[in-house]
Amino acid sequence: MKKLIYIIICLASVFLCSCGEDALTPSEPMTFTEFPQGNEDYDEEFVAFYEKYGTQVLYKYSDVDFRWSVTSYLPYYSAEADKAYVKEAWTFLKENCLSIWSDDFLKKYLPYRILLGSKIYSLKDTYQTDDEGNKIYQEIPKDAMYGFNHIAFGAVNNKLTSLTVDKKKELIGEMAFALIGYATSKGKMQIPEKFQTYHDDYINNAGGDYVGDWGYNRGGILEYREGGMDVYYDFGLFVKYLVIMSKDEFENTFLTDEFDNATYYDANWNSYRGYPIKHKYEAVIDYFKNTLGIDLHEIGARISQIR
Repeated sequence: MKKLIYIIICLASVFLCSCGEDALTPSEPMTFTEFPQGNEDYDEEFVAFYEKYGTQVLYKYSDVDFRWSVTSYLPYYSAEADKAYVKEAWTFLKENCLSIWSDDFLKKYLPYRILLGSKIYSLKDTYQTDDEGNKIYQEIPKDAMYGFNHIAFGAVNNKLTSLTVDKKKELIGEMAFALIGYATSKGKMQIPEKFQTYHDDYINNAGGDYVGDWGYNRGGILEYREGGMDVYYDFGLFVKYLVIMSKDEFENTFLTDEFDNATYYDANWNSYRGYPIKHKYEAVIDYFKNTLGIDLHEIGARISQIR
């Protein structure tokens, strides 16, 4: 029944997009594979997980599944999981990434699918060509990403069994980023008004939606992203770091005068410090604590102690 409803929603979305004056052209529709995808012990776990949360965990999927959207493809690529490491990946996700959230939270904000991939990446133009004149691109790795109706984990490979402590924390943070980015971009979770205002104001003051790697922090952004920064990605980055850092670690990393260093000018060209990261950080902490009942600093304190 849930699959049928989802298909109807997708078709309705495409129809609505095609009826406007400036109609957008939808990409090819998402495929629906058989579920479960095998007979391993973890397949049984995936069925139980679906019955509890309404979310399918898939380790076989196509490029269309990963990149599909109503109007365009995602600017990321992925390869499906190395099946030899699906069990280890699922254990890691359960024990480290999903466990930081309550059951009620997961039931409310998880997407229809979790995709397990061996890698996720975007492509950066190197402005070089090969001997045949084809552009050469650099792969920029991404551990997790959100799509139209899924989040994807991109570390299901032979490196999973020898993770450093820092890499474990990074994977936890990236999955938190993906979940929150998905939930906010789909309107399941609301971006707090204060954060939206600060995002718009500081991005514009720093040079528009595209903020170069020389000045992303000047726009109140925690990480540089090739190709621009929308509010969902921006908001997700704050959650990413707040769930893997203690309060002191976050403040000593991002709220210093050296990093949170934006200088702006009033109508009389008097300069002043904007502190965009501090304002956005406070908006995120307040929203999670007072609206969602979640203390991100408490989660960060626990995850920061992983050894």
